[in-house]
Amino acid sequence: MKRAFLLLVVMAFGFESWAQCNPFYNLQEGSKWELTSYNAKDKVTGRQINELRSLDEKSNGWIATVYFQSFDKKDELVYEKEVELECEDGVIKMDMERFIPEESLQAFKDMNMTVEVDNLEWPSDLSVGKSLDDGAITISGDFMNMKVDVTDRKVESKEKITTPAGTFDTFKVSYNVKMKMMMSRESKAVDYIAENVGIVRSESYNGNGKLIGYTLLTMHE
Repeated sequence: MKRAFLLLVVMAFGFESWAQCNPFYNLQEGSKWELTSYNAKDKVTGRQINELRSLDEKSNGWIATVYFQSFDKKDELVYEKEVELECEDGVIKMDMERFIPEESLQAFKDMNMTVEVDNLEWPSDLSVGKSLDDGAITISGDFMNMKVDVTDRKVESKEKITTPAGTFDTFKVSYNVKMKMMMSRESKAVDYIAENVGIVRSESYNGNGKLIGYTLLTMHE
């Protein structure tokens, strides 16, 4: 696969000298953090351990390299990789692979494949009522293709969110997700993003608005 960026890259902490690029993502080499995913009944379905390996400053921002390990519900390692996160002119650019189910990633990993990405962007000037740009990813493999579209992103409100890692003042951002692989599936989702931290909670809902699962920031150091 040419590029891989997962939900893990939306969490990073405390590098004040580059804070001017985007207030939601302040980075520090050596930072480690954990994301834990749960189903609608609050049962753990997996987790990721992440470490910020390097930061390269540019004239208009930075590029960060993050190493992550993904574990299944039995806490067995299933995937590990280095990924990148970029901030340019105040905008965080994030790949769409976080919206691809883990089982699909595993199915694609041993194939010859091409990846086309229209990155999601997080601007530095979030405000209630603001609409955000769409994103998309298309993966073409030897035997199957997949496309995911994220649309109708909107800042809904400001809310205080508590996770095992702390309590955060966040912007609530809602959006629609459409995944097509042989057949189409549509869902809704919500991210809660906090200054200096990134996304601290994400929620997924089916087409009828019923909670499917959620992911929390559960540790950072």
